[in-house]
Amino acid sequence: MHILIIPSWYKSIKEPVLGTFFEEQARTLMKAGHKVGIIYPQFASVGSLFQKKDEVLNFVDDNGLPTYSIVHQAYIPKMRKLSYKLFNEAVQRVYNKYTQHYGVPDIIHAHSVFHGGMAGYYIAKNKHLPFVITEHLTSFMTGDITHPEDIELSCEIFCNADAAIIVSNNFKKDIEKSLHLQNDTFKVIHNLVADIFFDDFKVKTYQQGEKFCFFTNSFLLPRKNHQLIFDALHILINKGIKNIELKVGGDGPLKCSLSNYVNENNLGEYVTFLGALSRQQVKIETSDCHSFVLTSKYETFGVVLIESLACGRPVITTNSGGPSDFINNSNGIIVNDNTPEQLADAMIQMLNNYNTYNQTEISNYCRQKFSEKKIEADIESMYHKVLSEFHKSKQTISK
Repeated sequence: MHILIIPSWYKSIKEPVLGTFFEEQARTLMKAGHKVGIIYPQFASVGSLFQKKDEVLNFVDDNGLPTYSIVHQAYIPKMRKLSYKLFNEAVQRVYNKYTQHYGVPDIIHAHSVFHGGMAGYYIAKNKHLPFVITEHLTSFMTGDITHPEDIELSCEIFCNADAAIIVSNNFKKDIEKSLHLQNDTFKVIHNLVADIFFDDFKVKTYQQGEKFCFFTNSFLLPRKNHQLIFDALHILINKGIKNIELKVGGDGPLKCSLSNYVNENNLGEYVTFLGALSRQQVKIETSDCHSFVLTSKYETFGVVLIESLACGRPVITTNSGGPSDFINNSNGIIVNDNTPEQLADAMIQMLNNYNTYNQTEISNYCRQKFSEKKIEADIESMYHKVLSEFHKSKQTISK
């Protein structure tokens, strides 16, 4: 098959790890023998309607993965539908360039409605192509998408796509309820974990008295709730549990404030900020830690958690939605109350019971559910079903 992927966020020179799982999914499909291309459209606001240059277009052959990116400045205050129309038309012009060089795709697969999904939907309708949408955005559940026109557009796309995919059962239930959609609107296909995280597997043991390493890795955003980890860490230290360290991977707008918070609470000798990490660096840090901690307020899935499971590392996570699909007593702890006290108790429990976790079984469980091979087969099966039904529908219409 020839698959065109349109993600709503993706890597760039400034942000090389953004949207990593979109690239990993694309390359997994390529390894399976499919032809894959990417168009990454960015919707940007403008300060003036009279700018001479409203579009930035780039192309790169990224190790065999043709990738077009476009920054389109189309936002017109109080004219949302017109802004979106101009944006969609701009992305379609890029699509035309893509097809001139690489041919017409068999299927368009967009990730998240805003804003790759709406552009992919527009192109698919105009070009009469099958269209798949996978939704990832927490914004539907955190109250950041509230405009009636945005809600209306999202529902239209989800209901009219040839397949609407969601990454966890909890997110499926939440979004269908929130948007008043039928409970069969979405099909669940989980995110995959890159094969790199299964490589060089080694069991990590813990001996009383040695330093226990917790690791977390995510963008430094309010939703990720890093302060909760720092407060729990403070409780442990006050209880005399000082043979611990926390490594924090990731970058983002809260970098300075979180660093200041750590220093103000005298946690500097226990916390290390690692900055943005490459995939290989994430693999190394995950393998080297004892346990991964994620304290998000809401997660549609939690790719960092399955990366940890692939390495055999048990995890601690808040009861944030998506992780409940795959975190259980055999591979980690779900903290039901987002309080420093409850998280501290979970961290103590992890310390005391660490060697009871069967890390080989944790990794094998992850491979069975989330390996590239498993998820690629699920996606490929879905594509075949979409294409079959799409062509049957076309034949029916032509008759």
